[in-house]
Amino acid sequence: PALADNTVDNRGAQPVFVSSTNLFIYMKNSITRCTALTKEKTFFLLQRSFQKKLQSYAKVLDKKLPQPQTQIAAKMASLVDSTQTTNTVYRIPPGQEVTVCYVIDTCEYCADTVEALEDLIRDKIGSKYQNKIDMTEEQDAFQDVTAKCIRVLVSGLEQRLDAPLKELSRTNWSSFDMVGEESSYVRTIQLTIHPFVTEVRQLIPSSYFRSFCDKFALTFASTYYRTLTGLKRISEAGTQQLLLDVTTIKSLLLKLPVLEAEKKPGGATRHSNVNQSKSLSGASTIAPAMYTKMVNKEFRKLEVMLKL
Repeated sequence: PALADNTVDNRGAQPVFVSSTNLFIYMKNSITRCTALTKEKTFFLLQRSFQKKLQSYAKVLDKKLPQPQTQIAAKMASLVDSTQTTNTVYRIPPGQEVTVCYVIDTCEYCADTVEALEDLIRDKIGSKYQNKIDMTEEQDAFQDVTAKCIRVLVSGLEQRLDAPLKELSRTNWSSFDMVGEESSYVRTIQLTIHPFVTEVRQLIPSSYFRSFCDKFALTFASTYYRTLTGLKRISEAGTQQLLLDVTTIKSLLLKLPVLEAEKKPGGATRHSNVNQSKSLSGASTIAPAMYTKMVNKEFRKLEVMLKL
C-alpha cells in the first residue's frame, strides 16, 4: 500500500511520487546495515531482493495509468479474425494527465537512481560477486513504463478531439456559399490542445516532451486526413473554408513544442508550486527544425488533397 501512495514530492528538480524516494532511502539504509556485518553472499542476496522490489515498483507505477479501452474489443476481434490488430486506445479522465506526467518523472528518477545504486553495490560488495551485479533489466522496466506513458498521453489527447472531428464529419460542406473565419470545430480543437500540451510541457523533461509532440502531431495529422477524405460532397466555398481550417490547425501544431501556459491573475500558472524557475522541458521558443519539417510535410498532403 505504501508503494501505491499518490503523494508527490515537489522539492527536487522534478515532481516524483514520495514512495519512490522512500524506496531508495530504505534500500540505502539496508545496504549500510548489511555491509557493517558482511559484504559477501548475504549482501548479494539482498541485492537480488532489491531487483525484485524494483520490478514490482515499476508495475505499481504502470497501474497508476488509465486502463486501455480496447482490451475487450481486441479479445472479441481476435475470436472473429485472428489476423486483426487493434490500436490500443486510452481515455484520460480530466486532470489525470498530471498523474501520467508524474509517472514519467518518477520513472526517470528511478532509472537514474538504479544506475547509481548498481554502482554503489558493485563498489561495496565482495570481489567475487562484482561481475554478477547487473540492474539493466530494472532500468529497462522503468523506461518501458515511460514509453507507455507517452503513448497514453498521445492517445488520451487524441480521444478528447473525437467530438470536434465528428462535428467536422457531420457538417454539410456542400451547402457552403461563403468563407468565414475558422470553423467552430477548429476552435474546439484549439481549446482542447492548448491547456493539455502546456500542462505536459511544464511537468515532464524536454526529451520526453519532444517525443510526445512528434507522436501526437503525426497521429493527429493522420486522423485529420482520414476524416477529410471521408467527406462526401464539398462546394467550392466549402473547400476554401476547409483549406483555411487546415492552415489554422497546421499553425497550432507547428507551435506545439513551444506553447506557453496562459498566465493566471497574479502571474501564476498551474503547478507553480513545482520548485523550478521554468518548465522541466526548458523555455525554448523555437520548434525543432525536424518537427517543423514533419508537420509541413503531413499537412501538405491535406492541402493537396483538398485542392484536387
